[in-house]
Amino acid sequence: MKKFISIAIALAFLFTLMIPSNMAQAQADTKISLKQAIEIAKQKLGISDSGYDFNSNYYEYGNKKSWNLNWNSSSKGNISVTIDADTGEITNYYSWSPIAQEQPRIPKYTQDEAKKVAIEFLQKVAPEKFKETKEQINNNNYGYNEYYSNDYNFTFERVVNGIPFPYNALYVTVNKNTLKVTSYSLNWEDYSFPDPKAAISKEEAIKIFKEKIGLKLQYNLVYNQVYGNEPQAILVYGIYQNAPIDAITGEIKTNEYYYVPMYDGGGGGSEVGRESRQKLSPEEQKAVEASEKYISKDKAIEVVKNSLPFSISDYKLSSVNLYSGYDYPPAKSNPIWYLNWALTKDNKYYYVSASVDAVTGELTSFSRGGPDIDNVQGKELSYTKEQMRKIAEDYLKKIVPEKFSKTAYQETNIPESSKMIEMPAYPFRYVEVANGILCPFNNINVNVSPYTGEIVSYSIHWTSVKLPSPENIISLEEAYKIMFDNSEFTLTYIPDYDYKSPDKPPTIRLAYQSNFYNYINAKTGQIVDYSGKLVVKKSEVVFTDIEGNWAEKDIKLLVQYGIIDVKEDKFYPDKDILQKDFVKMLIRAIQPPYYDPMPKSSDDYDTYYAIAINKNIITEKEKSPDSMVTRQQAAKMLVKSLGVGYIADIPDIFTINFKDKDKIPQDMIGYIAIISGLKIMNGSDGYFEPQQPLTRAQAAAVIVRYLQLNK
Repeated sequence: MKKFISIAIALAFLFTLMIPSNMAQAQADTKISLKQAIEIAKQKLGISDSGYDFNSNYYEYGNKKSWNLNWNSSSKGNISVTIDADTGEITNYYSWSPIAQEQPRIPKYTQDEAKKVAIEFLQKVAPEKFKETKEQINNNNYGYNEYYSNDYNFTFERVVNGIPFPYNALYVTVNKNTLKVTSYSLNWEDYSFPDPKAAISKEEAIKIFKEKIGLKLQYNLVYNQVYGNEPQAILVYGIYQNAPIDAITGEIKTNEYYYVPMYDGGGGGSEVGRESRQKLSPEEQKAVEASEKYISKDKAIEVVKNSLPFSISDYKLSSVNLYSGYDYPPAKSNPIWYLNWALTKDNKYYYVSASVDAVTGELTSFSRGGPDIDNVQGKELSYTKEQMRKIAEDYLKKIVPEKFSKTAYQETNIPESSKMIEMPAYPFRYVEVANGILCPFNNINVNVSPYTGEIVSYSIHWTSVKLPSPENIISLEEAYKIMFDNSEFTLTYIPDYDYKSPDKPPTIRLAYQSNFYNYINAKTGQIVDYSGKLVVKKSEVVFTDIEGNWAEKDIKLLVQYGIIDVKEDKFYPDKDILQKDFVKMLIRAIQPPYYDPMPKSSDDYDTYYAIAINKNIITEKEKSPDSMVTRQQAAKMLVKSLGVGYIADIPDIFTINFKDKDKIPQDMIGYIAIISGLKIMNGSDGYFEPQQPLTRAQAAAVIVRYLQLNK
């Protein structure tokens, strides 16, 4: 995420809020001339200008001066380079060239090979800064993270006093199939960093974390194949509101941000001609019958007017839409009326948006805006946090008394009232508490203006599900042990911005922070993600029996992509592969892990088989988990997974030239002809050896060739 934020900042720096300066004046004001910038780019990046059109721009933004150089070609692609006009440093580089065909999923080169290229590149373009960095390893990398990307991404974050400062870094992407550097970005500033000798100990920080932030037992709403086809709640331990801890003062650093209202208005709708009298399908008839239970548009308007804490008598209704409810994870929803009102007064535009549950008639949200509401610059605060909270709660007692009575107020990580300068509204959040446990998915949110005391927005999210009893769960201390054993709680430098002075550079703070963003199943102690799925961390165990093996590179690639598990230090490359393991490997290769259905564990072979049977890769009759896979059986499964099994079954259209073709059954000729024609399985010395068992090393090599096929 930090990478993408930094790239976005870099792009914004290049292309927004900038006015190109006079070129002649720029030449006089900068230490690096345009000619020198071009020479630096061509020398360090190896750019050949042959066949390209060239253009350049000069930009100033704050205290930054930059040359932006562009080489463009309709046939060769584009190259863009940004040079710091004072230092001559390359701060951004991007290269794009047309690709004639879709790139294969499995790359030609390994990540280690690409990393070597990235390091050599950085040592050339930013040698001194590179010495002050360390590669950022993504500890939440559980495989498949770059499954569909054509590039390897590398981040080398700045290290100061032996402590990471991830907000300054070098970013490099390297093409997986060409080993060409396709982009580079430098995000680096001159800051003053606190001395770590003044920091509190890690033990003191953990104590503060447990007391002021900590894990909380809570219900989490999930909806996936693991838990069934209906949304349900599971008990988990999780960090409800994570925040860094100042390592010098021990204070919790709140997230100081501006409140941005959420708009619930919808787009324009269309009416179906009443003349249509065609017969309705069962699903259409069901929808019609359900719609007869919906409240009318006029009733929805009445609900809004009676529920809003302010009058909209001067506003004009601008749009009304009825949208069917959603039916996707993690919950279901009734159809919703979306209504919008507008008002133009003294050449100023104001709006009110609201939504109403079409079945229950409950107001589900509203927001209001306009220049007098949103623009608070220079205004003085008139209400304290306590006064605003009372306003919010008085409104909730009136509009949703029963649900509100089941909630507890949750502090949000934002500044105290004394720091709320230029915040249009202060948020108040109430979360359901059941059995003494938080239900974060059931919540009510109110935003109150600290200048007028008016409520400017409201929303409620509430799902009725059965809540499991908090019996037979692991203790909080057990949960802490699991969390700290599977995450990091370390010192880091963070920027602390003064939002009252946006042009002022941030103060750098030394902080302790947890990087645990998952949950712990309170019943099983397993780490799960937000959807309740088991998180299987990449194993740190490595195979010790594949070094020097002819398929070593292929095996490592499949490990990298999560297709092969590393549970122990032996792969046994020369052993015959069992059918269940080949099916598992093939399904993992063709179906990323975030698709349902997916196995509940890596050994859930029944689900792997269910997927394979459903995709017509294997039949129930052919299922034989603990049998060895012959080469012809592997060929058949691979061809069927390509979706061309029906072609392979056509008799008398294929010929094969293997020396042992007489040993190949007639009904297998088409499969072997296709798989060998695609160079996925080639045979040896002119023999295919159809009945020969496939070894585990051969299986890995075959799967890699299968994935390298441009399908």
